[in-house]
Amino acid sequence: MVEFCTKNNRAFTLIEVLLVVFIVFTIIGIAFPVLSTIRERSKQAVCMSNMGQIFKCFVQYTIENDGYLPLEDNSATSDSGATCSSEVWFKAVDRYIITDILPENQTEISTKEKLILIKQDPVINTVAQDRKDNTKTIKMNTQLAQGSICSRMIDSIKFPSRTVLLFDGRINNTTVASKYDGSYGSVAQRHSRGANILFIDGHVERVQNGDSDGTANEGWPNGHADQGIIWDPD
Repeated sequence: MVEFCTKNNRAFTLIEVLLVVFIVFTIIGIAFPVLSTIRERSKQAVCMSNMGQIFKCFVQYTIENDGYLPLEDNSATSDSGATCSSEVWFKAVDRYIITDILPENQTEISTKEKLILIKQDPVINTVAQDRKDNTKTIKMNTQLAQGSICSRMIDSIKFPSRTVLLFDGRINNTTVASKYDGSYGSVAQRHSRGANILFIDGHVERVQNGDSDGTANEGWPNGHADQGIIWDPD
């Protein structure tokens, strides 16, 4: 007589299923904060890289304009009413970005979109489409040139390693978001409760000042951040 062997098709018990589910959720619970941190660090790194590339454009601009920086905002007059003829920084850097930074063989997206990738913080991707054209996520220090001065010579600043040139700017207020410039009250600490700052000497730092979270509670309570940061070079 031939005997047939049958497989033992024992099903998982409820305890075994629950154990597997518990292990899976534990792994997800551990991995999610790590992945979130990596994602935030990546955005911070992109923003710092963008500021570094913009600084190269600033340098090229000053070389072609007798050492003067571009305007901080798009006003045609200084604080005292003097006529200003140079360009606002956000637009002045375009030609240098196109010439030296953007690959010529990229035809998948428009030139405007390519420029945004450099001139804006990655947070621009969270802004509603109808607000993007009026949102400036990176701003220029408005205290570099004051009074009758339209623009400042870059080599006239005494402490370039501590004087702010560009910084992560607020976007939670429509009026503030549209500005090309600002000061410590316009800072947004959106990178893990810190803000990226580009200094006049070209280096970029992540700086934390107070407990602002870069969303609803934006702006610094003071200008020095306890690190000798200079907004007004005079």
